[in-house]
Amino acid sequence: MPDQTNPDERPSALTGVRVLDFTQAQQGPFSTLLLADMGAEVIKVEPPGGEMGRAIGLDKDGFSSYFEGHNRGKKSITLDLKNPEAIEVVRRLLPSCDVLVENSRPGVMERLGLGYADARKIRPDIIYASASAWGRKGSWANRGGFDHVAQALSGVMYEQGEGPGGQPQALIGGFADQIGAMLLAFGISTALMVRERDGIGQHIDGSLIGGMVAMQSKQIVEYLRTGKQSGFQRRRAATYTNYECADGRHVAIAANSQEMWERLCDAIDAPGLKEDQRFRDPWGRAKHKDELVEELDRVFRMRPMEAWLESLAAHDVPYAPVLDYAGMSEHPQYWANDYLLEIDTPHLGRMRVPGPPIHMSETPPRVQGAGPILGMHTEEILLDAGYNWDEIAALKECGATRMAD
Repeated sequence: MPDQTNPDERPSALTGVRVLDFTQAQQGPFSTLLLADMGAEVIKVEPPGGEMGRAIGLDKDGFSSYFEGHNRGKKSITLDLKNPEAIEVVRRLLPSCDVLVENSRPGVMERLGLGYADARKIRPDIIYASASAWGRKGSWANRGGFDHVAQALSGVMYEQGEGPGGQPQALIGGFADQIGAMLLAFGISTALMVRERDGIGQHIDGSLIGGMVAMQSKQIVEYLRTGKQSGFQRRRAATYTNYECADGRHVAIAANSQEMWERLCDAIDAPGLKEDQRFRDPWGRAKHKDELVEELDRVFRMRPMEAWLESLAAHDVPYAPVLDYAGMSEHPQYWANDYLLEIDTPHLGRMRVPGPPIHMSETPPRVQGAGPILGMHTEEILLDAGYNWDEIAALKECGATRMAD
């Protein structure tokens, strides 16, 4: 029988999973955001004054795109981990938590008495995920690190730039963070499956440079085999690139097979290119790439972008208009798939936000709300952990749960 449950009422994949989140900035927080979208209850543990991301790009109305982009759908509790009473709160929370995530330098959580060995004494099957810049081994393990310097060490700046010996070029800010976050969330989800199957917890170790190696798998394999690194080429192939149109807008094409090449020639009404001996097969098009680029550049400049889009679609040539964020945010394909959504928030009004990037037919993910107001769930979380109101007041009085820095 098909499931007749209202999709809005069905549990998500990680509904019932509780995550204790000690992360700050981007790599760790985006990882736990993905878990929240999948239904996990994510308890964000913040220091007095809030984590560093709250202040980045802060508007007068309290909105920070940096914080909202990495922390939606979570709960917030403030704990001063320099206070022994706050550490005791964490210990009291741990038995009810399935996952602990942290992105401090290796050794910080251990010095607080909250490392993996400490946590598993309280909950033996805990899944403990650590995110770092450089990994937990080697001479760089204890160094501080962020996205930009991890990109630098990974080789990607020369691959995106002019190649070895030329000018390096960074990827979009946060790229290493986001890749590292996705892989950490994948590791956590895999560990949850293992625990369900085998009844064991484990320590997961993810890093910025580990993610960057994975992201560059093809390029690094090529270098390790051949010793060559090519660097960025605006057009690695004449038919797998973008061209400027008569109106100054750009269209991208991906005609990377013989059949697609022939359809492209029909779409741009260029039978002469199809019959040209230089371009008749893939090897010729590769050998004479620059000449073909020149020809296609001339052709595409003859008509405005919309005219080309219509013809490319009619001939089933893979294409897309090259959009900026304004164009992307208005494109219906994103809204049709809920990759962009509107949500209501109690403190920032109605907001447009990215939606979950993965759909699941039986356990649908969903955005659980905006980034939390600092400390707004402290009392709720403490009550759920078994504290009474007198104990909660005492924690506030001694500064263990103070909100102000």
